[in-house]
Amino acid sequence: MEFARALVQGDILVSDLYSNTQVMTGETLAGLGSSAAILYYNDVVTYPDNTTEPTDLLLAPLPHAAGTATPLMPQAGVGLCAFKTTDQKAEAAAVFLRWLTEQQRNLEFAADTGYMPVSSAAFDAIADYPFEQQSYQRLYDVYNAMRIQNTPVSEPGIVGYHAKTKTFYDSLRQRQKDYPQRLAGGETLEALTAETWQLLCDNA
Repeated sequence: MEFARALVQGDILVSDLYSNTQVMTGETLAGLGSSAAILYYNDVVTYPDNTTEPTDLLLAPLPHAAGTATPLMPQAGVGLCAFKTTDQKAEAAAVFLRWLTEQQRNLEFAADTGYMPVSSAAFDAIADYPFEQQSYQRLYDVYNAMRIQNTPVSEPGIVGYHAKTKTFYDSLRQRQKDYPQRLAGGETLEALTAETWQLLCDNA
């Protein structure tokens, strides 16, 4: 319910922009996004008047409600597949995948892009990897903490899932635009919070 209240009050913004875009322009102090967003943070924050200051990027695990027994973390990303063609091409695809996911190669690929390793061995080797940027080191420290404490959850494979998700977020964004006027028109914070909470529950 507190999350719904924060949405109504504008303390949490459901934006159609990447969170790092608004952090880099000083519009927000914190954002919630994918791990690969680390690629798109600049070394400085540039404000609307073109003044700048250095970025000291801090990273933390996904927030969760107090008392949650098993925190969850969404796990998504690009998958690899091979079309069913000839036996020779199928074997070539398998060889390529083994090459790409070899421990050291997978570790280097992940460390350069912000993505999670796909093998436990590569994950275990992160602790000794010589990261050039401190922000990347912080990212993988968070990864390892979440790997131990959180349970990964993959996106549902149901037909129409992404379309339904888009409709839901579009609805939330439109509601956030309307909340100030509705509050000014006499609707109470409690009523709008309950309405938003019901929307969240209906789409859970």
